[in-house]
Amino acid sequence: MKFSAPIALFAAGVLAAPSASELCTRELSTVNTIMTTVLNGIQNLDTTCLSYTGGPGPELTNASTYMLEIIRTATNNAAAMLPLTMEEAQAFQPLSDQLNAAGDKLLADISSKVTLFSAACICDTTLNWVAQIAGNVNTLMTTISTKFPAGGKGGDEIAHFTQVFADMQSQLSECSGKPCAGAGGNDKSVPATTRPVAGAPAPTGVTPGAAVPAPGHSNNSTKEASPTAKGTNGDASTTTKGTKEASPTAKGVVTAGAAATFSGAGLAVAIAALLI
Repeated sequence: MKFSAPIALFAAGVLAAPSASELCTRELSTVNTIMTTVLNGIQNLDTTCLSYTGGPGPELTNASTYMLEIIRTATNNAAAMLPLTMEEAQAFQPLSDQLNAAGDKLLADISSKVTLFSAACICDTTLNWVAQIAGNVNTLMTTISTKFPAGGKGGDEIAHFTQVFADMQSQLSECSGKPCAGAGGNDKSVPATTRPVAGAPAPTGVTPGAAVPAPGHSNNSTKEASPTAKGTNGDASTTTKGTKEASPTAKGVVTAGAAATFSGAGLAVAIAALLI
């Protein structure tokens, strides 16, 4: 007995076609795989958040970017699923509970770090990725809920996380609207009255905060050590380089400067002596 090719192919297709229960089992396996990946992403971001102790927080941005990629991929995969039966929805419930608990913990841990975010001036950055995750989580949960039988808890869970994310974003918005501790103009390491001028060496013997003599002037010790001689008219006479470079060890003693200094009267006496 011979069978035509179409009949043979049809028979083979019937024998190879999965049953409805097999299809549903595959869909349950698919949704478990999808949402387990999401759970791992949530836990990874939460661990990163808990480890944060301050600073720019690039690790938070990287973990949140990875989380967003997971959520978007999960949403696309969930959209291609067939609807689940009530039994399969019930079988998924334990994983659903884990996801809800992990999501609540993540948001609570983010909230506990807001003070550090403020000190590091990254409230705006954190608000940005939290808002993106919130929007994508809502899309994922809405997509998944269409695959479950009506009357489940999907609607309540979506409403719950929508509210929690909204509260989190409100807290971060308030934080980003305040001056952060890391803003400029708060450097207290050097008092304004004693900050050195850039490029100027610190004067020897002058304590920090003391008045520094202006160029061309000197303090008391310098005045006492200046070897100068006065003429008869009270004008300061010119001194040689030697007197400027010499270190005066005694007050009022003038040697080289005096020898090289003549008043008008002294010069007249010297000329008279030569004539005689």
